Amino acid sequence: MVERRFCKADAVGSSPSSGSLTRRAPGPTALPLHEELHALVHHFQHLHNELEREKREGSTRRELEDQLLDVRERFDRLLEEWVPGEELREQWREYIHNRRLEPDEPSGIETLVFQGLTDAGSVVQVRGQADEYQVWVDGSLQERIAARKDLSVDKPVLHFRWDGKEIAETFNASEEALNALAAYRDDRDVSPPWEYASELLADGLIDVHFDLTPRGKRAIAGR
Repeated sequence: MVERRFCKADAVGSSPSSGSLTRRAPGPTALPLHEELHALVHHFQHLHNELEREKREGSTRRELEDQLLDVRERFDRLLEEWVPGEELREQWREYIHNRRLEPDEPSGIETLVFQGLTDAGSVVQVRGQADEYQVWVDGSLQERIAARKDLSVDKPVLHFRWDGKEIAETFNASEEALNALAAYRDDRDVSPPWEYASELLADGLIDVHFDLTPRGKRAIAGR
């Protein structure tokens, strides 16, 4: 049973005139830019550590060097195309080499843990983590709930009760992205499917370490 904690988005401070502001969760259309950068940094550092332990010559070392170069090129391209301001881009470049703490910007998104459609065609999304989830309907924040056990199941099909109706889960990621994710899950020796990282992160199917979330496990199991 889902426990309701706060009701209606209007109760959340969102106007400069309200005096005390509560930070509103980013809208469902926000891009997972921070998360994708973090994932690339994590994998780059992992590959770098593997390379340090590898012999100076050999096919494995060359393969690691190629993977490291590919990840760095993707990281640099993401910075140049999507991160505004050279100062912030330089902070991320320092972070990938462990020279500073992770930058706060660009802002991260609230993880998508459930999405479904009502009979009327409205999009219901649940975002957040632990016991701090927000229910969004057609891009508007409706309430906050505690539903950790309900949303942590890893087998399909998950239903979420909203407005007296049972809503079946749906997914946004393309079939190509799901196929690539399933292939990576079955063979972790291959590189993560970075070309699909943005849509997999946005759909809440992976975390920044490219591990499957409960929603991701449901998506793969339901194929």
